[in-house]
Amino acid sequence: MKQKRDITLIAFGVVLLFLISACEGGGDVIGGAPTTPFLEGSQGLVIAFLEGSPPEEVTDGDTFPFQVIVTLKNEGEHKFGALSDIKIDLIGFAPSDFRSDPTDFTDADLQDISPTEIPTPRERDSEGNIIEGIETFIEFPKTGVNFNFKDSLAGNTVFIFRADVCYKYNTTAVSEICVLENLVDVSDDSICDPSETKRVFSSGSPVGVTAFRQNVAGTDKIQFSFDIMHSGSGDVFDPATAANCPKDPSTRRANEDDVRVEVDTGLTTTLNCGGLIAVGTKQIGTVKLVNGKRTITCTQDLADPRTDFIKSVDITVDFNYLDNVDKEILVKHLIS
Repeated sequence: MKQKRDITLIAFGVVLLFLISACEGGGDVIGGAPTTPFLEGSQGLVIAFLEGSPPEEVTDGDTFPFQVIVTLKNEGEHKFGALSDIKIDLIGFAPSDFRSDPTDFTDADLQDISPTEIPTPRERDSEGNIIEGIETFIEFPKTGVNFNFKDSLAGNTVFIFRADVCYKYNTTAVSEICVLENLVDVSDDSICDPSETKRVFSSGSPVGVTAFRQNVAGTDKIQFSFDIMHSGSGDVFDPATAANCPKDPSTRRANEDDVRVEVDTGLTTTLNCGGLIAVGTKQIGTVKLVNGKRTITCTQDLADPRTDFIKSVDITVDFNYLDNVDKEILVKHLIS
């Protein structure tokens, strides 16, 4: 009897695990294929120094040549259009201190450097398989040339090497609006609800779209709103010029937290969004985030007569993004 009871318990456990797995993935898969458009997430480019480049310790007196290698991995879902969409500065130290010969490299060799390969994004194929992005490497000062602390120090000294990376990035988001023939007297079996919070899908990026809400604004008009949220650790700038993150304080203040927003419902009737302007049937414009957030509110006129339907709303957010990584290097003094 005990053996039979154990077998029954095992069988029950297997069925329970199967049901749990089905419930966990039920809203996101049909027949094993994903039904959501994005992987989502709050990361863009992940920046790091390659292990050992630079080393943690070197010596003074022109005795320890080394290179700095910055790695970039695209953990978001934006596809870069050009190498010039990414610019890297190596700062934090006086280049002349680490230059054996003035002809080895110039200060400009450490500024506004683009990678030689585009870091590809994370992607998911039609069956749900995740394809990781390919890591990209950037050498400093340049291939075949090394850093080397040329002078003699009074004693061991720590120097900071910082990689500042400015890049143009994009967020794509999708939600939906509910359009009914009669928006005022909604029947219990309507295909959708015109007055509720809708699910929104936002591509992996440090700036995302959240909290899509729809309401009825009249017999032939609906209103919807959504939030643009900055959830990354870097700084956001106006994307008018690709990979332009201003260094001058006044220019920086003027362009910081500016993002370009585009809203498209695909309907030919009038769409109005606060802070944006009409470009064809779309609404496009640059807005400023306040404390990392901006709410956009839109009204959509509807045709009369019309049928009941659900319509996708496409939202894109473009911006320049500045992020960095630091590495401390101890330069040891050699007694001659």
